[in-house]
Amino acid sequence: MSTSLSDHYKGFEIKVQALRRAKDRDEPDDGPRHFDIVVAIARSSAGQSGQAVIFGVPDSEPFASPIDAMRAGIASARQIIDNKIEGQSVEDI
Repeated sequence: MSTSLSDHYKGFEIKVQALRRAKDRDEPDDGPRHFDIVVAIARSSAGQSGQAVIFGVPDSEPFASPIDAMRAGIASARQIIDNKIEGQSVEDI
């Protein structure tokens, strides 16, 4: 199952997709879930999107819900746009 969300920040369009990982055999059924989070960032102007660049979000603690995972993706994308994550940049978009 995947969940997606979009946002706009400083002239960029952010699309986040959270992909739920399969549970390990030793995990309890009601335990928190892990998500792989991918963000696509594109320049946006006048309602149009340009070419998107895909960034992965580093592993994190389990999330209580897909919404929490999505929020983490949005926060990570904003840090990328603000040049706060070494080695990841939107300079060439």
